[in-house]
Amino acid sequence: MRKRNYTLASHVAEGYFFFTLITANLKLNHKLNELVFGFIKRDKKNILVWINLFIAKRAGLPIDQFNFLLAELLALIFAICFRRYLPPKPSNLIKRHLAASLLGIALGQFCFGSQIWHLILQSCISYLMLCTIPPKHSYKVVFIFCMTYMSAIHIHRLIYDYGNYTLDISGPLMINTQKLTALAFSFFDGYRSKQRAKRRRPDEDKDCAALSEDQDKQKILDIPHPIEFLSYIFYFHGICVGPLCFYKDYLDYIEGRNLLVIPTSGRQQTETSDQTEEYHPETIQPSTFWPVFTKLAQCGLWGYILLNFTPVYTIEYNISQEMVNSPMYKRIQYLLFSTFCNRAKYYFAFILSEAINNAAGLGLNGVGENGQPKWNLLTNIKPLQLETATSLKVVLDVWNMQTALWLRRICYDRISKGRTLGVFVLSALWHGFYPGYYVCFILAAFETYAGRGIRRQIRPYFQVNAITKAIYACITWFGTQVGLNFAVTPFVLMEVQKVWYFYKTWYFIVPIASVVLALTLNGASTKKSSKKPEVPPQEKDEKKSN
Repeated sequence: MRKRNYTLASHVAEGYFFFTLITANLKLNHKLNELVFGFIKRDKKNILVWINLFIAKRAGLPIDQFNFLLAELLALIFAICFRRYLPPKPSNLIKRHLAASLLGIALGQFCFGSQIWHLILQSCISYLMLCTIPPKHSYKVVFIFCMTYMSAIHIHRLIYDYGNYTLDISGPLMINTQKLTALAFSFFDGYRSKQRAKRRRPDEDKDCAALSEDQDKQKILDIPHPIEFLSYIFYFHGICVGPLCFYKDYLDYIEGRNLLVIPTSGRQQTETSDQTEEYHPETIQPSTFWPVFTKLAQCGLWGYILLNFTPVYTIEYNISQEMVNSPMYKRIQYLLFSTFCNRAKYYFAFILSEAINNAAGLGLNGVGENGQPKWNLLTNIKPLQLETATSLKVVLDVWNMQTALWLRRICYDRISKGRTLGVFVLSALWHGFYPGYYVCFILAAFETYAGRGIRRQIRPYFQVNAITKAIYACITWFGTQVGLNFAVTPFVLMEVQKVWYFYKTWYFIVPIASVVLALTLNGASTKKSSKKPEVPPQEKDEKKSN
């Protein structure tokens, strides 16, 4: 992309223009809603009302979830048209940015009403911070502001909607916080890169530590143009449920660089020659039919489970008197199945959002070994790998993957001590302030430490033959499922009284075992043990015979 030399005044002026455009768009949407819904209120027998009530009743969905599905359906239609009629080429860049942002604001206003202003306010203030505060400190200020703003919304929901599951603006605000903080950290990495280039001996300056390969790939050298910034924040195929897409990846998608299958880090943004315009390919875009079709088919499966099993097998029933008095095997069986049914709603939402992004052309991640395009850039979950995982680490690697990547890039890779615990604490703060969230993430941290210790010190004893390996795999799969479900149940129960009662009925077995194993097996240490575990006698005899 051509290098721009924008002053602060030009940023503010263009930002004000686009802000006016947003306001006009919101007013237009409001007038349309008044026109349509006002007409519906005057005519109770209107066909639209009948269809709405019929579908909602048949599906058994609350109005907020029904609006979400309708918005996602509209986003899918818009995505297909967007990719078809606005392909990435020089003459379409501004059109693509404007269409993506204005359609996104319209869908957000349809789903969340006036709450959409929270996204606008948080984004505009963060952008002004990036423009006015020195890059050396702006990323910290933006991070603190975004987390504080989001936390205020969480606290408001905690007070006025305690214990309820409502699809309000807090979900999109969580994704928006990820976008803004990731953008701020990428801009800081760009500042570090430029500072190192200016100095003769940059390694002696602690403020200019060398960038990792991933940080170098995602760095941003200049503040985004206001139109590019708002396009990234509000693009319609990701505003409702995400998932997070990092700024460099989004810009490559809008401008067509992702079609060249060239890593972002392989091209310098400082180029100003005419060749920088050649990244806009005038070639046929790879087909999105198969990735979109397969993911929508998966949504059909998870949607069926969500509608037919999730309402019946609830997690709350685990603390009912009838279930507490049931035999141990029955309680374990119900716990595993009820948590699986609860995960179905996340599988459905995450895979549906990925399909919509793919339909718009976002998600291309190069070419595989078979020469076929890979549409996994925004993959947020892998249900099969999660359900068959033999360690909690694998579960964390395939669950909410874009959030895990965000946590790694802004937390894990930037602190030297207590990385795992720091990630879990930040993740809990990001989710909200229900006590069950913190119980979930703290227990998950100890389970991760325990699993790490088991893998280092116990697993080698089972690597003797295929039979012992299979036995180890079965034991660790069952242990992973039990540990996972004991950790996520407080996340759903949320209230401290319910969480305490749940663990009390199980005599706190899993929390105590996790802490003991984590401490005795030294799983919290990131250093590998210098002492190798003693080789079992059977394996020694086999080595001698060889």
